[in-house]
Amino acid sequence: MSLFSGLLDKFTSKSQAVDDIKLDKVDDEIALSTCILLIEVSKSDDAFDESEKNKIIDIIKNKFSLDDNQMTFLLEIADKKNNDMISLYEWTSSINESYNYDQKKDLIKLLWEVAYADGRIDKYEDYTIRKISELLYVKHTDFIRMKLS
Repeated sequence: MSLFSGLLDKFTSKSQAVDDIKLDKVDDEIALSTCILLIEVSKSDDAFDESEKNKIIDIIKNKFSLDDNQMTFLLEIADKKNNDMISLYEWTSSINESYNYDQKKDLIKLLWEVAYADGRIDKYEDYTIRKISELLYVKHTDFIRMKLS
């Protein structure tokens, strides 16, 4: 079974609202959590531009080996969940449960790549990545290293 196939079946066969979709596989939850965090960084400066969106698509497609349909579906769900999000904790906690420290550092690096996609780092993007880094228990020195790498 490919990533998201069960999720896609639920969505299309029952016409469920995005809010009602439950994730069956850890990979689904990690991909969704990662995508939501990337979107959160890109929207934190109130300028979710095409370069950031393209960077997110590139990162997620490569990291999780998704085809175009899966990517479109994931992005739709992630964007909806991001808009409804109250706290980053729900999404960082699933990553904390599944990722080791090096994987968390790699995720922080990906967040910086999205922030840099438009050619500049906004103070709100910096703050958002710092907050995510803290929730993932990434040391401040590694947060800085990922920013500079």
